[in-house]
Amino acid sequence: MAKNLFRPARVIVLTLAATLLTTGCSYVRSRYGEQCNSRAYLNSSLADFINSRFHSNSQVRMAVIPFSTEANLSPRGSEFPGLGDQLAWKVHAELLQAEAMPIIEVFNRQDWPGKKEEFFTGNFGALSMAREAGYDLVLVGLVERQKGIQSMSAFTKVMDVDSGITVWYGKTTASSNQRTMDRVEDFFWLKDRDPSELYLDELIGKTAKCIVKAATAEPEV
Repeated sequence: MAKNLFRPARVIVLTLAATLLTTGCSYVRSRYGEQCNSRAYLNSSLADFINSRFHSNSQVRMAVIPFSTEANLSPRGSEFPGLGDQLAWKVHAELLQAEAMPIIEVFNRQDWPGKKEEFFTGNFGALSMAREAGYDLVLVGLVERQKGIQSMSAFTKVMDVDSGITVWYGKTTASSNQRTMDRVEDFFWLKDRDPSELYLDELIGKTAKCIVKAATAEPEV
């Protein structure tokens, strides 16, 4: 009699698993409910700054420098090759979509001595290189050391190249519901990839979108 009590539940589970397998698992793998939030430490209006700093119809140029990275998002702890570069290109795409300014380019200078350390002490190297390359504004960032693959945090600055003034400075954190969905996949035997390699693209994309939204938003009065 006891065995019969478990039979309906088993049938329901197996039926649901079969449905997921036959209809594909794109929904399970793609919808992890990424969330983000930004905290602005310096929140000037980027649009107002550009309008007051440059003549109307000026071809204002912004350089996006690949983000400095402390460590990768996986538990292995080694630096993730290309993470800062990937984030820079995502930010570049979001800035273009937002039409933040006429010319936005990734200044593909990956690293230089003291790049990480100078983020909190002036960004003199980034300003100097952007100035020599003829840019008007420069966006620099640093990805915080991560403790897992559930979230990603980055500091970002937008600076005027000529004066060195910081126009916008904030911290953005993106997170994922991956762990919950992993348990669902485990239950239905759908998981076939190394967890350390999952969902970085989603986190990078969400972080970039959140950075640009915060940096280009009008400050609250």
